[in-house]
Amino acid sequence: MKSQEEIRAEIDRLLEEDRLEEAELLIDQIIPVSREEFRRRLEAAPYDDEPVTPEQRRRLDELHIALAARGGRGPGRRAG
Repeated sequence: MKSQEEIRAEIDRLLEEDRLEEAELLIDQIIPVSREEFRRRLEAAPYDDEPVTPEQRRRLDELHIALAARGGRGPGRRAG
């Protein structure tokens, strides 16, 4: 996926090359969505799309156990 800056640069390049129709097609693909639509898409997206290795899973499990033992407090924090 391209960043907004990359998309704008691509549109500028197309316009400089007098490729107006291609630039318009690209602009038409950048359709703003409502807050509700954005929220729906965000909720439908996977939380994390990168696989977790067995080593990462083991370390996360250890972290959860350690945090639970501390009552959910992070390192160096004391109950107040």
